[in-house]
Order: sequence, then C-alpha cells, then structure tokens
Amino acid sequence: MNLLEIFTDIKNAFGGLWQTKQRGNSLEIITPYATTNNKFVSVFLSKQGDDYIVSDGGWLNSGVYEVAVGEETCFLKILYHFQNSFDIKQIASPDGITYYYLKTANAIDIPSKLFDLTLFIQNIVSVSEIAFEDKEEKETKERFVSVANEYLKSFTDKSKLHLNSFLIPEKKDIKFNAIYNNTPSTLSLVNYVTGSSNSYFSNSISKANMLFQMADDSNAKAFIKSKISIIDNSADGYVPEKLAGYLYHLEHHTGSLLVNWSEKERLQSILN
Repeated sequence: MNLLEIFTDIKNAFGGLWQTKQRGNSLEIITPYATTNNKFVSVFLSKQGDDYIVSDGGWLNSGVYEVAVGEETCFLKILYHFQNSFDIKQIASPDGITYYYLKTANAIDIPSKLFDLTLFIQNIVSVSEIAFEDKEEKETKERFVSVANEYLKSFTDKSKLHLNSFLIPEKKDIKFNAIYNNTPSTLSLVNYVTGSSNSYFSNSISKANMLFQMADDSNAKAFIKSKISIIDNSADGYVPEKLAGYLYHLEHHTGSLLVNWSEKERLQSILN
C-alpha cells in the first residue's frame, strides 16, 4: 500500500477536509485541526524499511507554528505528560532540530497514530503560548544567554563548542549552556548564572549546582576537565552579600570555577 492509498483511508476515516502535499519521500498531511494561534496542524508520513513513520517534520521546534517550545519546568512537565500519554518518541537531527514521531509496521494503525500526533502537536503549540515565566526574568536570561554565547563563539574553535547541549545526548537529562571539547577525550562544562531578582539568581545558582553534581554522578565524569560558572554580576538580581553562601557552595562543593561576567576575559585562558 503506497502513501497516497493510505491517505485515502485516512480521509475515509476522518472526513474529506484533509489535504496532502508530496515532499520528497514524505507526504505532508494537512489536517483540519487548528492551534489556538490559528495554525493548521501538518503531519508527515513516510516509510522506512518495514515501518511507517508519522512525524511533525521538525516543525514544532523550528518555529513553523510561530511559537517557541520552552524549557521552563512547568512547560516541560506538560510536554512530558503529553509525550507519555500519546507514546510520542523524539530524535534530534545533526543540525539540532528535534523531531517528534510515532511509528508502526501496520498500515491499518496509521490513522490512529496520525490522529494522536495531531492532538499532541495541537496541545503543545497551544500550551506554548502560555507565559510560564516572569517577563523581566525571561528577558534577563535571554539577554545573558545571547551575549555569553556570542562571547564564547568569538574566541573558541566553533567545531569544539556545543551550545545548549546535553552531556549524554542519548539520555537527554543533563543539559549545559555550553560544552567545550578541549581535546577529543576531555571537555569543559559551562553554566550561565543570572537572574532578575535575588530569588531568581539563587535559583539559577542552585540549578548549576544540581547539574554539576549530576555530571559527576554520570558515566561522563572521567572526561570532565573543568566546570565553569559564568556569573552575570551585571544582573539586577546579583546581590553579593545575599548570594555569598550559594556561591561558596557552588565553588567548593562542585569544584566549579566562578567567572564574573565583568572578568570574562579569564575564560580565554581557561578554555584554550
């Protein structure tokens, strides 16, 4: 059974409002289901070996639906809930795009898989429009991530620098702002620490603490050359006298090097 024949079955199952576009070896199926920002959901059907693959085509994470799939704790809980509910799998391409998909060896199961993925996309896009985070805090983090990323890129070997990356890609549980491969067998882990208020700043320190401790407990521990915390001492939330205890713990209990943003030039000798 070819993909167009399968699509005929889908229209028979769900009605005549569904449309298609041939995209290389995949068939884009444009559903009549819309998100809360008025985007019709598309899913992509392809065949790989004996399996049929129904995917989002990487559209969720590449801005096609005009929303940003966030990393806030509240949002991720919702994302994982829907992934588990619909048994959605995910995979990252070499260029960093995440694909969400379902697969089946039975053509008869494709309409239900397609419907499940459509509902998943519809829910995630709609939830992504919710503001889970304080606007000022979001802007503070985005600004610092942007300037810190640009600074690291300005003096490092770009083939060795991996921004917003998982320590162990297969597990996807420990993510750092930057990972730098000093040599083929050693790496440096980098966390950015910032916050628009004292509370947010201390939370950022605590998160860095946790990530470094998780790294030390992982199979990658033997490859870690250094752990670096870049401290945004220009942020409104940076109040040294209130953060001293948190920063002391970060430095002495995880072995992290603390580098104030005002002294960012130190990073060049640390990483190179």
